[in-house]
Amino acid sequence: MIYQLKKIRKIIESIKDTEHFKQAFVHTSYLNELKLRKNSDSESGSENNENPVSSYETLEFLGDSILNFHTSLFIYQKFPNYAEGQMSKLKQLMVQESTLAYLSKEIGLGEFLQLGMGERKNRGAEKESILADVFESFVAALYLEKGSKIVHRFLNLTVFAWSEGKENMVWDYKSQLQEYCQARKGRVNYRLKGKKIVGDEHQQLFIVEVEVNDGPRTFWESGEGRSKSKAEQQAAAKAVKKLGIEKEKN
Repeated sequence: MIYQLKKIRKIIESIKDTEHFKQAFVHTSYLNELKLRKNSDSESGSENNENPVSSYETLEFLGDSILNFHTSLFIYQKFPNYAEGQMSKLKQLMVQESTLAYLSKEIGLGEFLQLGMGERKNRGAEKESILADVFESFVAALYLEKGSKIVHRFLNLTVFAWSEGKENMVWDYKSQLQEYCQARKGRVNYRLKGKKIVGDEHQQLFIVEVEVNDGPRTFWESGEGRSKSKAEQQAAAKAVKKLGIEKEKN
């Protein structure tokens, strides 16, 4: 995986001295420690002129919306032939916590984090939830300082670049079967038929039956899996094969 780190770091550095940037990396644990210190100084007669910014939480809220909009637009423009379900699944992969945390770590956003002592001891700078949060808060700070165009450039170098080659991850047989039957005013219904225990480890398998109506005909297929969703996928895969529409995956 190749990211143009120099270009990314240049974008980060371009707002490094702004208040929005500082706020984007302030964790609530850091603020709480500062408040306790300030109260302690006040009780002892000392003056503390330190005026900390807010935590990144409000910026994270804004950044989440900005990220979702730009990602949706990117998918809509790049994959115009995708069905709504495929677009939603790809978007979910691109903006999920693990993806954002990974990218945040890759481009070094964690190094700017302001954490309280307790959170530092708990290795907060390595937590997926925090790393994902600051990715979103940084996006918001970048938008407020530089505007939508620079945000798109940053995302093009990070989230959008990450998505390259992952198109096949959005394909599933259930979506394909549903879209095929809907186009022909048919229907698809799944029904859990039962469960069974197999193997020495006594693993539980779900058994699911799918009823498929593609307009002129109705037929049934069954599938098994360690979860209900996996069993449904297997049943749908058999139905897709029977319908002869596997080629539509491409």
